[in-house]
Amino acid sequence: MLPRDADVAWRDVQAATERVVPFYDRVNFVNTFGRIPFWRERLARTATAHDVVLEIGSGPGSFARLLTATRVFCLDPSRLMLGLAADRLSGDGYRFVGGVAERLPFRTASLDKVYCSFSFRQFPDKGEAIREIARVLRPGGAAHILEAARPPPGLRRAFMDSWLTIGVPAVVTALVPRGHRRQWAEHPFAAFYRSYAAMEPPERYADGMRGAGLTGVRLQYLSMRTVFHLQGAKPRTT
Repeated sequence: MLPRDADVAWRDVQAATERVVPFYDRVNFVNTFGRIPFWRERLARTATAHDVVLEIGSGPGSFARLLTATRVFCLDPSRLMLGLAADRLSGDGYRFVGGVAERLPFRTASLDKVYCSFSFRQFPDKGEAIREIARVLRPGGAAHILEAARPPPGLRRAFMDSWLTIGVPAVVTALVPRGHRRQWAEHPFAAFYRSYAAMEPPERYADGMRGAGLTGVRLQYLSMRTVFHLQGAKPRTT
């Protein structure tokens, strides 16, 4: 079981995400200056046609639809998001599962790839999530985390913090009709910013992968260190 405050944190971000559902992809495109399709497509190319893969925090299926694999499991705590993904993704290769990263409902050593595409920052217990990812990977399988990176203190951090606290809310206000916004008790990106600001340096998560037994751990920064791609592999048995 997750601690109560962790479950509350999950619900907080889940509710925030659901508030922008009709405009989800449009908002993400503008907020990333049009870069998110490039980042997702780059990551999706790591999957192969023979893989059985899991995306954690799959949302409405924006990344899962890019994957070429035998089977794609979409896991999300939001029934609304799972329903949207099911409507969007056609074919027998998709399965939609409710759950959270810290308690993956999959057998040990049952998956070839596990992906977190801009969902990792929302996991309340990231260390436990990494251990669960390592558990469900088959020998030779790989984990991939694509996430926003908070730059070190300085001009880039000041810019990113200003963009996320001032620029992004302004963009959302422009893109989302007033009638829809009136239903919000809190601007949804307030919850997103809290999860972003709470992120530790990505190097800590690389250490977490190594501690969970993954090898070949590689951390790569993208787009002026505002995004990172972290990957590691489950050792093959001999």
